[in-house]
Amino acid sequence: MKTKKAIDVIELFRNVLGDKINDFALPPPIFEIMQCEIIEYKEEEKLLIVRLPVLEKWQNPFGTMQGGMIDAAIDNAVGPLSLLVAPVNMTRTIETKILKAITMDVETIYVKAKLVEAKKRRLTFEAEVVDVEGLVYATSTIVNYIVRGEDKQ
Repeated sequence: MKTKKAIDVIELFRNVLGDKINDFALPPPIFEIMQCEIIEYKEEEKLLIVRLPVLEKWQNPFGTMQGGMIDAAIDNAVGPLSLLVAPVNMTRTIETKILKAITMDVETIYVKAKLVEAKKRRLTFEAEVVDVEGLVYATSTIVNYIVRGEDKQ
């Protein structure tokens, strides 16, 4: 994963959304603030991988990445994926299990997000937070709901 080049976010979304891209703030400000990069999108698998640095300003008092920032990293992968695979939707729940602390020695993390189920208006995603070697630091289940009245992209 380390050597993968970032995908142009605007080009990716323009290919999927066409002119509807103008209805959204892409890339979202938080995506840029956290220095996220999409490095892989597999349309058939409904899978997206985002790379981002682990920054000191995200530390908790113990010197590890704060849990809320881990969830924000996860949301920065699931959010774009959800827009690519479904009509407009919003996050309802994020349930994250931290398996290992992300120390400042971990320079870069990758969030692998995948749509695992779509039932009516409910979308269920699973995500993993890993390092360059593939060591899993956190797993998450995210449930989104499609906003009523929205047409499929």
